[in-house]
Amino acid sequence: MKYWVIPEEMAQYDMRAIESGTPGDVLMEKAGTLAAERAMKMISPDQGPVIVFAGSGNNGGDGLVLARKLREKSYYAHVVLVSAPGKSLSHNCQTNLNRFVQDGGIVIPLDEMNRLPYSPSLIVDALLGTGFRGKIEGVFAECLDKASNYSCKVLAVDTPSGINGRTGETDPHTVPADVTVTFAAPKAGLLFPPGCGYSGNIFTADIGIEVTKMKNRMIPGLSDIYALLPERPVDGNKGTFGKLLLVSGSETMPGAPQLMSLGALRSGAGLVTLSVPLSAHQLIAGRIPEVLSSYFLPGDATGIPDTDNFQAAAAGPGMGNNPATKKVINHILSHWDIPLVLDADALNVLDNPVANLKRYRGKLLITPHPGEMSRLMKCDPSNIASRSSAAGKLADAAGITIVLKGRPTMIFHPDKGSCTIAAGNNGLATGGSGDILTGIISSLVAQGMEPFNAGMLGVYVHGLAADIAIENSSKRSLIPSDIASCLGLAFNAIENGKNSDLLTSGGKWNSEYID
Repeated sequence: MKYWVIPEEMAQYDMRAIESGTPGDVLMEKAGTLAAERAMKMISPDQGPVIVFAGSGNNGGDGLVLARKLREKSYYAHVVLVSAPGKSLSHNCQTNLNRFVQDGGIVIPLDEMNRLPYSPSLIVDALLGTGFRGKIEGVFAECLDKASNYSCKVLAVDTPSGINGRTGETDPHTVPADVTVTFAAPKAGLLFPPGCGYSGNIFTADIGIEVTKMKNRMIPGLSDIYALLPERPVDGNKGTFGKLLLVSGSETMPGAPQLMSLGALRSGAGLVTLSVPLSAHQLIAGRIPEVLSSYFLPGDATGIPDTDNFQAAAAGPGMGNNPATKKVINHILSHWDIPLVLDADALNVLDNPVANLKRYRGKLLITPHPGEMSRLMKCDPSNIASRSSAAGKLADAAGITIVLKGRPTMIFHPDKGSCTIAAGNNGLATGGSGDILTGIISSLVAQGMEPFNAGMLGVYVHGLAADIAIENSSKRSLIPSDIASCLGLAFNAIENGKNSDLLTSGGKWNSEYID
């Protein structure tokens, strides 16, 4: 498990490692070497030259180590060294510049950038580190604009230049990376918008710096997600893999229960039963042949199948914000005790949410989007800090797990803390994608997972499926059923990535980058 940090904290961890006996040049050698190894997984020596844009600080020093390591493996690496007027190189950057030149490397002056190759295979952005603030101007802007004109892969060292490592704010000159290798711990600016849209596939490289484990800063990588997968015994049966009850839908929204069902089935549930209001039954029954169906009279939850026959349930999507839905949800909260997931209209009809959610006798997880979170706790839905603070307070007060949807999605639990999931892309911002997610999470809970872990795995696989769905397509055209169709590929990627340090696929999956 990784734990995200802000740049000021990372500087303290870095200094602590140096004071504990690891010299700064040793840390830089490790950082540059691991970044070079990632570059070598992106391209081969015969694909063309590499251009490294290196700044005058330690980020540039990392880039110079990378360039030297590539040259040792027969890559043709060009370095453009960039320094602000009147500013000298950091000690470790100067040391590695000397090593690069002594090994035969050539540094191209800024005023001779026309000598750079026309068609490189890779651009390495090692200009500005995670401590960047303000505005990119002058020679740095010139280099980034030059880099943006190339149509090749981009590797960012620690962070794409121009991202504020604390807030995610991004300079207009920032070049989107295909891959970012960040050292010791992911920086907040890589995970939060708009910076997350420029970071690409993020890998965290361990360079020997110890980072404090903070339970409210968790962010799992692919190997962590693999460890969460529920077991699939070879002699398992429908009962082994969980019986799930879904309460959903209405005459005007018959698609929601079908999408929930697809998410649940594609996530491994053994048996899925769908219960819908009578008026919607004919519109939904039999549309998904693998799902059992039943109906209840509007507002009368006694017609819903007995929960003794199920390992988990989910309710809310597509039911409508009306008195009948309110009666059903109140009955569920008052009389059921099996693990339960509530979403959408199940949350919209709640009065006094803390008291109503707290009274549920079983394990409870809710999945609000920012607007629903605002209605529940009167927060600012457009402000990440405001809505996440509200979600944490509600989780603590009600004693429940909350999956707060958005970019990034965050999971909260009163004892386990909070977890940030960086997977997914803006193609998910379409009606119905949340119904798929509710189906996935409730399916995992039915398979025996604790709600917090089910939320973590469910959100990750949902986002990864969305990223895989646009590998050869566009975010603009993504629809929820595409996500369901790619869940098998997402689970397969997780199963094959058990040793990978990939943090996120950065909005678009590329299987070439998996270890």
